[in-house]
Amino acid sequence: MNRVLIVAGERQTGERYQQALGLEGFQTAVVWNPIQMVEFCRQHTPDFMVVDLDLAELGLWSAVQAVRGIGTLANVPFLGLASTANQQLFEKARAAGFIAVYPTHDSSRQIIEALRREIERLSAPAEAEIVDVVGRDTSLNRLRELARDIVQTAAGLRHRVGEYGEEGPELFSYIENSGMAIRKKLNGVVDFSLHDKELRHDFRNMIGSVTGFAELILMESGLSYESTEGLTRLRRNSKEFVDILDLQKAEANA
Repeated sequence: MNRVLIVAGERQTGERYQQALGLEGFQTAVVWNPIQMVEFCRQHTPDFMVVDLDLAELGLWSAVQAVRGIGTLANVPFLGLASTANQQLFEKARAAGFIAVYPTHDSSRQIIEALRREIERLSAPAEAEIVDVVGRDTSLNRLRELARDIVQTAAGLRHRVGEYGEEGPELFSYIENSGMAIRKKLNGVVDFSLHDKELRHDFRNMIGSVTGFAELILMESGLSYESTEGLTRLRRNSKEFVDILDLQKAEANA
């Protein structure tokens, strides 16, 4: 489920967009000024921001910069709502990195469609970039299977990141990034090349991030069953990954 934070200047606007997005399957939250927006983002990690530009005079642009200064939200997409056609306001929104601005009082359908397009745009490159390669080396193919499962498990846990403590979003981003890096690097590895010591060392470092940060998050209290199961799966896959690297080391030294 994609999480959207709505920053609305008027309660009617916030509630209207929250209801419309909720009916489309989005998980939503509403805050009412730029300060609340920053406070919310320091504790949670929304996937998208829908922001009322009428709040510009209340320190909105500084708040947007503050949100982007949070490591996990550096690239979060912002969509704007504007009650009037103000070209100067639109220019400021563009300079602040807003991907689009829509009339506040028009149908919420435009925002929903824009969110859908952005979801497709963000997911398509990752799918195109990573194509699993099948070879004759069964150990290498198993590592690719494990890496794929790590990436998919992490993606399934992303909406739970709010459970993982104050540092949780940053720690979880390391898991995601390491999983993607491992999967991409594996697809450039040829059969039986894991006998190479330096290559195994590179993979040990990357899979170590998955293991270590998963274990750190598991130490948090109050984790849901889904989070505990997913993080345990990440740790289990990481252990098997390392076991295969150890077998490759043994074969190389035989």
